[in-house]
Amino acid sequence: MAKAPYLVSLAIEALKTQLVLAVTVTGDFLIPDIHQLPSELFDNLLARLPPLALHKLQYEMPFMDSNDYDSTYDCLHSGRKRARNCKFNSAWKTLFKIRWSHLVDQIQPVEWQLMYWEAHLQNCLDEAAEFALLPSFDGFIGDIKISDAVLQFIGYENFSNHSAGGYSSLSYHCQQFGCYARCLRLQNVLCAPETCQLLTNSKLQSLVMWWIRSKEHTDGLCKLVLQNNETLTSLELLHCKLSRSFVTGICSFLYNKSMQIHKIQHFSINTSSFHEINSSSLCQDLVSFLSTGRSLCSLKFRDNHLDKNFGRMVFSALLDATSTLSILDLSGNDMTGWLSNFKRRSSSGPLSSLGVGKSLQ
Repeated sequence: MAKAPYLVSLAIEALKTQLVLAVTVTGDFLIPDIHQLPSELFDNLLARLPPLALHKLQYEMPFMDSNDYDSTYDCLHSGRKRARNCKFNSAWKTLFKIRWSHLVDQIQPVEWQLMYWEAHLQNCLDEAAEFALLPSFDGFIGDIKISDAVLQFIGYENFSNHSAGGYSSLSYHCQQFGCYARCLRLQNVLCAPETCQLLTNSKLQSLVMWWIRSKEHTDGLCKLVLQNNETLTSLELLHCKLSRSFVTGICSFLYNKSMQIHKIQHFSINTSSFHEINSSSLCQDLVSFLSTGRSLCSLKFRDNHLDKNFGRMVFSALLDATSTLSILDLSGNDMTGWLSNFKRRSSSGPLSSLGVGKSLQ
């Protein structure tokens, strides 16, 4: 005969059910004193909650001040509140591992909740991009419906039976979880003014863009860069076809006029081409960008069909700039022989003091 469940387990399961229903159906939080549960019961509950319910519970916890909720979960501090912060963080790590087991060993974030919702939003954006690329799509990106499989991961079981259909739209997920996004990868179809609106509460630090080809794409990307130019430190472009106006715009929008510098640490354009533009005009735009990049650590222009003149002008700009550059990658371009000669001539000169010699390709 099967063993009867413990009364405590039944009570915890009932609390979990009530929390999940409150969050996913009514949007209310119906158990205001739940934080007063004994630690053993509270920890047991945390381990059973799906992401949405855990998110709501953590948000409603009566921390002493807002800094505690936004804390970095420093487990070295004593006290019940700090201990519970660590329990929340552990619960988020478990949920992340369940959903993205192949990634959990590659990252060591301080806050797993932030990492969870960032990865979730990335999944939603990837799904939306696939749908928006369909020839039959003719609508608003924010109205695209997120699949039941993704919704069930965060706690919406049998979503089709729920009346709150708004929870399935991309706009809802951007509104609720965009503030957790720090690093995103976007396809060209999402380079639109509407995407800037959807991500208006994000403070992006890293942005990877794919297949930028048209003026509409470049305008959307420039607006997104401008929207995040105070926080953006890494920008990577892949498989793009770029114009002179795009390069000029990007360099301008990355520039912080109030500080007279830009904050970019990693700048990369790879496997791309520059349309109706020669290396001289391209470098004129980049010289100003490089000369104000005091935080620039990594600069990559791989496989872009650039010539020796481009390489020479990049080096000259870097030598004239106050830079902490440690990685320069110009591989895959039409510069055979010239870079190695330049490196030999500069091995004991300004290039070494610049730091480029740490990693030069």
